[in-house]
Amino acid sequence: MLFRILKLTFVWGLLTLAACSGEDVFESPPLSQFQHTDITLESAAVSRDGQLSIVSEQGKVCVWNNNNNTRLFDCITGDDAKHIELVGLSDDKTTFYISNRMAIHAFSLQTGQLIGSWSTGQNIARDIAISANGHVLLVGYRTGEAEVINTRTQHNTLFKIHRLDINSVALSADGRTAISGSSDKYAYVWSTLSGEILQKFKLATRVNHVSMNEQGSLGFAIDSVDDRVFLDLQSGEELSELNIFANFIEFNDSQFINNDKWFLTGSPKSKIYLWQVASGNLLAEYGAATKGQRSSILAVGFDEGAQQITTQNSSGVLEIWPYQSQSKKD
Repeated sequence: MLFRILKLTFVWGLLTLAACSGEDVFESPPLSQFQHTDITLESAAVSRDGQLSIVSEQGKVCVWNNNNNTRLFDCITGDDAKHIELVGLSDDKTTFYISNRMAIHAFSLQTGQLIGSWSTGQNIARDIAISANGHVLLVGYRTGEAEVINTRTQHNTLFKIHRLDINSVALSADGRTAISGSSDKYAYVWSTLSGEILQKFKLATRVNHVSMNEQGSLGFAIDSVDDRVFLDLQSGEELSELNIFANFIEFNDSQFINNDKWFLTGSPKSKIYLWQVASGNLLAEYGAATKGQRSSILAVGFDEGAQQITTQNSSGVLEIWPYQSQSKKD
C-alpha cells in the first residue's frame, strides 16, 4: 500500500491541500450557479459533458438543459416518480433511466416518452450503469447478482457475479465490459455478454465505488477504509493510488477525463476533486454551495470543448467550474 502525507498550507486565509510535490492544489470559486430546486434532491445525474441534468425530488423527476437552464419536457410525476434514488443518462443523450431500486424505467431524452420498464423482483438494485448509446443497462443487486438489460430488445440476462452485495457498477462505452465492486472486497471486470470474469482485484475491505473509462481499459476502485486504486483492466496490474493520507474517503460519482490522464470525483462532503491518474496526486479541489449543512456532490461532468467541470449537488444547485490547465501536470 502506498501512503504519502499531504501538506496543509494557508493561502489567503483558506486551508489548502498541497500536493506531495510541494505544489499547491488548484482552487477556484464556481464560474456560475443555477438553483434547479429548493428541495433536497433524492438523486441526480449529469451527462458526460455536463450539458444535461436529471434531478429527482419528492415525487418529481425533471430533465434540464444546463446550457439555457430550461427543462427539456414536462417533469415525470405520479407513482413512477416516487422515491427515485438512481438516475442516469447515456453519453449520446438519447436515453435516461430512473429507478426506486425495485423497478427501472427507461425514457427517450428527445421526447420524454417511456421506452421500457423492468421489475427487479425480489432483488434490490444498489447501482445502475448505462452504455453510451443507451442500449444496455447494467444493474447491480444486493444479492451479488448483476442483470444486463437491452433497452431495445427488452431482453435481460441475470449473472451471479459476487458472493455478497454489489455496491457499484460501471460500463465501457460499448456496454460489453463491466466493472463491479462488492462487499466481498473484490472489484471484478467481466463480460456483459457471457458473464465471464476477466480480471479480479482484491481490496482491503468492501468496495464502495468503481469507475471505468470509455474503452474499458482503465478502472478505479475505492474501499471503505484506505484502498483507492487506479487499475489496468487488461493486464490486471495496479497503476497508482490516490496520493492522500486519509481514511474513509467516499465518492458518489467519478469520470476519467482529459484523455484518461485525469480523474474527476464528487464526494458526499461538498467537495469536487481532480486527480492525476499516473501519480494519484491531487490537482484541484472545489467546494460546492451548501444549504444549511453540507451538500453531497451527486454527479460530475466535464465539457471537453468548453474545458469546464459541471457538478450537481443535493441542495439542488448546478455549478460550473474552471479546471487547472497546466501541461506540466498532464
